[in-house]
Amino acid sequence: MLSEALNAADWSFPPTAMEFQSSYQDLLESIASDSAWLRAAWENKGSFNADDIKKAIDLYIFSPGLVNVMLNYKICVEHGLPLHPSVYYELKEAKKYNIDHGLSAVENANRLFRDSIQLARKALALDRQFPMLKTDFLQRLPLELRRFVYTGIRDTYTWKGSEPAILARLAEKVRQDYDPQILVAAAHGAIMPALLLAELLDKPLYFIRFSMFKRHDEEPIISFSDKAWLAGFSTSRAILYDEDVAGGRTLTLFAQRLASLFSEARTACSIRHAGSSIRPDYVGLTWWD
Repeated sequence: MLSEALNAADWSFPPTAMEFQSSYQDLLESIASDSAWLRAAWENKGSFNADDIKKAIDLYIFSPGLVNVMLNYKICVEHGLPLHPSVYYELKEAKKYNIDHGLSAVENANRLFRDSIQLARKALALDRQFPMLKTDFLQRLPLELRRFVYTGIRDTYTWKGSEPAILARLAEKVRQDYDPQILVAAAHGAIMPALLLAELLDKPLYFIRFSMFKRHDEEPIISFSDKAWLAGFSTSRAILYDEDVAGGRTLTLFAQRLASLFSEARTACSIRHAGSSIRPDYVGLTWWD
């Protein structure tokens, strides 16, 4: 249903709505409101008008924040970084702080992270259960997370790589040739399109942080808890995904680190720049820019 509205959006340039700040709790409430609005609009009319399309764009832009914040929280807890209401700490700062948050906090952070992925998917699916799930999720959030200030960034390549038509084309290529059992995406850039791609493929979704340009990561940040959860898919076929392949280094290193965790792994991207040094197994669009 959501794709019906998003297909009417302008995918040439990222909208100004991508630039925003919101507390995590307010972000959750906005997502709940937009998801309910769009579900009601579809049920009442079977189509979307201009106001609905704006709501759909907002929902698509805001929903990745649910996962983004929880992934950051998980990494801070696992690596001994401070829990600050508005600051993302770099992993290289872990040795400086070396804070022991405790095993129970690590377990809870991982549970919240996985739940945030499901919650974001439910929002994009316009699921009737979302308000109930949102309330339960909020009740389990530590206070510092409710108050965390999330900042959205206007990004041309993420926006272009999130176009539903491109994702639908990519999903069809993957379905016809491979039938993966899990999708693992590089965060933070690929969160927005991966949420929709996983819905199109109807497959489990997981994120590993690897942001060479925005977060200055030198390699994918894979913790013991990530490996433990992904061990449940050790005999499975995986798609390793990044939304935008320009030089190709990010997806190459991502695949090198993660492929051995599965029985078979293939790579995919929404957009491959024609000058890229690598050719992923599945590409939604080859772009000459």
